[in-house]
Amino acid sequence: MLFLELIAGILVVLAFIHFFWTKRQDEYKGRLILQHLHTSQDMKKTLALGLYLRFLPTGKQLENNALLLKDDITLEAFTASLLEKTRGGTAWVLADADRLGINLEHQTKEGLFLGQIVRTEHEIGFEQIALVHSNIVKKRAAGGYVVTAGIFSEDAIVYAKGLNIELIDGVGLTDLWLASLGIAEKEIQKILPQLT
Repeated sequence: MLFLELIAGILVVLAFIHFFWTKRQDEYKGRLILQHLHTSQDMKKTLALGLYLRFLPTGKQLENNALLLKDDITLEAFTASLLEKTRGGTAWVLADADRLGINLEHQTKEGLFLGQIVRTEHEIGFEQIALVHSNIVKKRAAGGYVVTAGIFSEDAIVYAKGLNIELIDGVGLTDLWLASLGIAEKEIQKILPQLT
């Protein structure tokens, strides 16, 4: 009798463990799907805004447009998230950009990468790259990034060559975003092959 009770107890414990393991897996899958859907919606909104701005008639006012309403996410947080998803490691935004111009740090297995995310409607010049390079040397970092949703001047592109500083413009940022979506989709396909 004791033997049967022991076996029944072990079976109950195994069923309990299996239940919680399965529940955790299902919750993870659900979170992953929700994150992917949210990212897809963000992408659609951003692309819609880009199309709107691209084909806006000359002299048209941009104020009071529903597409221009800001979300909680900042360009800095968006960039940090993309770097983590596409390049691994941990990226974090510095609360206040330090006086030396660094507002992003990205720790990877290759080392620390320092970044500056620049928001401006003008071309980014070589000065931003010089600030990042100076910080790389001071902190002995592995490299760096200068990121903008806009573009870089020719001087900036020439200056950055050989400094191990990656210049990520608006198109490069879009490429990172699409790569992160591809990674998320592959992860979902691995977990839920029956949905693909």
